[in-house]
Amino acid sequence: MWEMMRNAFEVATVQADTGPATALVTEGRTWLLSDLDEALTDVSVLELLGQWDRTLPRLQGLADRVSAGRVGACTPLKEPRLLTPVRYPSKLLAVGANYVGHLREMGLEPTKWTPMPFFLRPPRTTLVGPGRTVPVPTGTQQFDWECELAVVLGRGLRNATRAEAAAAVAGYTIGLDLTCRDLIKVDNELHVDLMRGKAQDCMAPCGPTITPARFVEDVGDLRIQLSVNGEPMMDASTEEMLFAIDEQLSLISEVMTLEPGDILFTGSPAGSAGEHGGRWLRPGDTIHARIGGLAPLDVTVF
Repeated sequence: MWEMMRNAFEVATVQADTGPATALVTEGRTWLLSDLDEALTDVSVLELLGQWDRTLPRLQGLADRVSAGRVGACTPLKEPRLLTPVRYPSKLLAVGANYVGHLREMGLEPTKWTPMPFFLRPPRTTLVGPGRTVPVPTGTQQFDWECELAVVLGRGLRNATRAEAAAAVAGYTIGLDLTCRDLIKVDNELHVDLMRGKAQDCMAPCGPTITPARFVEDVGDLRIQLSVNGEPMMDASTEEMLFAIDEQLSLISEVMTLEPGDILFTGSPAGSAGEHGGRWLRPGDTIHARIGGLAPLDVTVF
């Protein structure tokens, strides 16, 4: 409870005059991290996450200074252009079949699948931030949305217990697992093509900021909402998860080494385009995604 009383803040990457730069967001204002602490000049969000146990108290101190007005001549950014916050993680992973409602809308029994399904998404070209960042992939007529709580790691994990996995979480953000439904199913013996269906350029918008885990009081009961052009499409809760976040991370760590900065999309609830009369995404559409008190993610399709 004491930590929840500290001045809340988020970490972001912004487009500065010299290129991508790390920023601190607190009390509705965005500050270049280098302006607040010269020693952190040119330090990326990924590098902060690599030493999260040491950098978290330092960032908290900066947020407390901003709240107290002890920033000297520093001024917040007037119109920050936010990018995806982690440029770029070693791994971007996604868990499938993890929400009761999503399984039901696909006509499947809402039970845990064994083993837990998950897959890797190539991060560097799929990850984008807010704004006009999502082109409709060539060849699809069924471009769909999925809204997911995204977990960002601040410690490495290998064969981790659930307690160790929970302690490794640095923070949370929003991920959009965009999907070409008509390109996933293929007429060959594999039957599934996740690369064309889910891993094309710009199909994993993520952000706009990372909220440290200490400021998310109950990750097991966060409201998930998504709208397209203002029309509600998704409204669910993370309490529908079949595999909890610590369980997901623990199981994945049995298969591969997880590293600081890695991002995990934790599954999507019901409400995809197929449940709205096949109202697929098209150029000009704007997606607005909210999860609990996290900063909302807005992207435009073109």
